[in-house]
Amino acid sequence: MSGLLREIRKSQDPNPLKGLVSNRPWDYQLTSSGLCSEVNIAAICPRAEAPKLRRFLSQFQERIQATDRERDYLHDFPGFSAAFSLPLFYPSQGEASWLDLDDSFSGTDVLSSAKLLAQKICTALDVLRGIRPSAVVVIFVPTRWSPLKVVETEMEQFNLHDYIKAYAARHGQGTQFIREETTDSSQPCRVRWWLSLALYAKALRTPWRLDCLDEETAFVGIGYSIDNVAARGNHVLMGCSHLYSARGEGLQFRLGRIENPIIRGRNPFMSEDDARRTGETIRQLFFDSKMCLPKRVVVHKRTPFTDEEQRGLVQGLEGVLNVELIEINVEESLRYLASKLKDRKLTIDGFPIPRGAVVVQNSNTALLWVHGSAPSAQNPNFKYYQGKRRIPAPLLIRRYLGQADVVQVATEILGLSKMNWNTFDYYSRLPATLDSASAIAKVGTYLSSFGSAPYDYRLLI
Repeated sequence: MSGLLREIRKSQDPNPLKGLVSNRPWDYQLTSSGLCSEVNIAAICPRAEAPKLRRFLSQFQERIQATDRERDYLHDFPGFSAAFSLPLFYPSQGEASWLDLDDSFSGTDVLSSAKLLAQKICTALDVLRGIRPSAVVVIFVPTRWSPLKVVETEMEQFNLHDYIKAYAARHGQGTQFIREETTDSSQPCRVRWWLSLALYAKALRTPWRLDCLDEETAFVGIGYSIDNVAARGNHVLMGCSHLYSARGEGLQFRLGRIENPIIRGRNPFMSEDDARRTGETIRQLFFDSKMCLPKRVVVHKRTPFTDEEQRGLVQGLEGVLNVELIEINVEESLRYLASKLKDRKLTIDGFPIPRGAVVVQNSNTALLWVHGSAPSAQNPNFKYYQGKRRIPAPLLIRRYLGQADVVQVATEILGLSKMNWNTFDYYSRLPATLDSASAIAKVGTYLSSFGSAPYDYRLLI
């Protein structure tokens, strides 16, 4: 390992944004070596909105201060290049990598108009991919497109965003939608941080990763969606997210169909054969990536693991020494209040229970507060509560199989809640495994006809 990476490895902070500001992105060596020395943007925009988008993009090189209300979690924005230690290049209208979009609608109805608009954007993506294959394509979404974003009929639901994301991901192309209302946001510092992080990640860069002692654990998240157009028995889509290590590296998606789904209530479950095939797919994907199997695989899901699923996954993951099957759900029925000592008496704290608090119920079940009070970015002696409203509910963690201590399982979930590179929130309320599995399942309808090829997480956020 180079001296530079050794130096970066020692730079740790529980707040990802603070760590980024104080140091450099985790993969800065790619920049300094010249392998990936810049981030390029291409643009698709209706002609009438071109000046607005160009003005908005130019602001990413400008400094802006966080408001007083934002300082407990947000730092001043120093400009993209200062924050990520590399230049950001964006085109002007009339240049080859800026395409004016004709968004006049000639469809006979809203659905046909939405599909026509999607086809025009995909055609523009094809052109830009030939000109700048590594550029992140910014797509401007004016407010007049609102009726076309999601169109539902009796026979079909069409989601413009998901369709285009799926199309671009199949070609390895990063995309970023910018809504017109975003350019007029009352929180410009927050918006610039959030979009800058998204652009950096979608350029297939790694801003940070988790610091974890366990290098031989891999994580999987499973999510489902229903394909209403597909025939019964082939209508349940399953999204699998794969993390190649406990540091949060190498997050990819894989999509598949459950051949013999078992429906209980409104939730689909796998048969033993489906679960075995899923386990074999997980096993093969990890082996292809690392040329060896991890010693431990942790599978996260938001529904219980049936006996059939447990048997099938263990069969499919043959050769893995420790398979952990973990159900994770928000326990809305439980609301705890934090207390503090004041004048030697216990009183109710004005802030909620700290993030990271765990109540172990037994060797396989625990309550974990992923959402809770945390140290302020402005002063670690002060507290910050994301959202600043309502009493947070804990996650209920239930293990069906595995050997690790339940506190270790909770700690891993807490860390994975910081791996969402599509937001500068201090954390997400679910681990990245489940957030990402839900994302792949959501766009699965538009990817399902293209086989089970893996997709990089960063191309679908």
